[in-house]
Amino acid sequence: MWVPAFAGMTKSGDGYDNGLIMLILYEFLLIIYVIIYFPILLLKGKWHGWFQQRFGFFTDVLKERLHHPRNIWVHAVSVGEVIAIAEFIRQLRIKLPEYQIVLSTTTKTGHELALKRLKDYATVLWAPLDFQLTTAAFIRFIQPKTYIVAETELWPNLFSLLHKKKIPILLLNGRISDNSYGRYQKIRWFMKRFLGYVDAFCMQSDEDAQRIIHLGAPEGKVRNIGNIKFDDLPGENSFTLENFGFDLADELWIAGSTHPGEEEIILNIFHKICAQHPRLRLVIAPRHIDRAADVVKLVESKGFFSLYLSQMNSGERNPNAVVVVDTIGHLRSLYSLGTLVFVGKSLTVKGGHNIIEPAFFSKPVIVGPFMQNFRDIMFVFKKDDAILQVQNAQELESTVAHLLDHPEKMKTMGQRARAVIDKHRGATARSVELVSRALNKSL
Repeated sequence: MWVPAFAGMTKSGDGYDNGLIMLILYEFLLIIYVIIYFPILLLKGKWHGWFQQRFGFFTDVLKERLHHPRNIWVHAVSVGEVIAIAEFIRQLRIKLPEYQIVLSTTTKTGHELALKRLKDYATVLWAPLDFQLTTAAFIRFIQPKTYIVAETELWPNLFSLLHKKKIPILLLNGRISDNSYGRYQKIRWFMKRFLGYVDAFCMQSDEDAQRIIHLGAPEGKVRNIGNIKFDDLPGENSFTLENFGFDLADELWIAGSTHPGEEEIILNIFHKICAQHPRLRLVIAPRHIDRAADVVKLVESKGFFSLYLSQMNSGERNPNAVVVVDTIGHLRSLYSLGTLVFVGKSLTVKGGHNIIEPAFFSKPVIVGPFMQNFRDIMFVFKKDDAILQVQNAQELESTVAHLLDHPEKMKTMGQRARAVIDKHRGATARSVELVSRALNKSL
């Protein structure tokens, strides 16, 4: 039976309270979104069957698979969240083998990654649009024993219905970004209502914990568990330079997860310093591999030879070539072989990317000024002097040149970076234990 998300809300002297009005407005805006956006998808030929699933229409095969007496529903919106919670899901299956994990995602890339990495650990499906009828359908078919949401995806209708059905809600690896915090404070009176439905807030840091409390989360339910991304680590390296077609004497500058504008800066710097370091090789791994051809054109416009990594793996060699990564899944291994690393989306584009992977391999890591999406991770690295953050292209050039001239400093920076990783591991195990306790009603 469908129960409206706002059932049971009290009336004030002037009628229903502001929370009810906000929920009605929220549902109305969702309807407007669908009316406007979905015809655009049809016109662009981007309407796919998964849209039906987001409205709560499941195939018989999926219904049968969801018909399990003990489902744990985990939600991860996109690629970053899927990567972060992958190890958590694996450990949860080991800890609670009698449960089935149901993993919902929102974005196409996140869904594809979940199917690739976690198909043996979870039933992967699309997340519901946050309409009352839609979320009610998902709850009816999944019948979760608990709902776990990664980072800070807050869904008013879903949370309300889960709460009414006494299904525990856990927020895992919670963070409140600077931008989100400013927006949430404007509707703090509304936030407080459905934050009260959450049974446990596992936050990444003390600052995130204080922010969620200020927004209305009950203080007794908020804990600083740590960041589970420190547990999303690659295996120890089993590759050599020769596996990728390099010589053992080569030094590799790995520019990982780069975005437009950053490749040109890196190539200009490489042009200036490669004469002093003839064994230095530049490897550029664009964040989106469909940009690899554009990066190759840029490399050649600067007067360099270029090779795709796939060509090197096939036996092609050119000691003077700039290598462009055009394959998925090799960046971690390349990080393990790098002499020094620059992590992109931090110099010309805001946000940043994960610095934990190269740090795990004891590499000196350089980033630009824009690391907003990894604020807490940056804080602990900077606190231990385990990362180098530059403000512009000129500083990047001088930093790279200085490190190459002082290999002992590179070694020290890499050792500090690995020490940070080792010190902050364990949040995943703590989170798994908390879920186990929640299912035993001992939160």
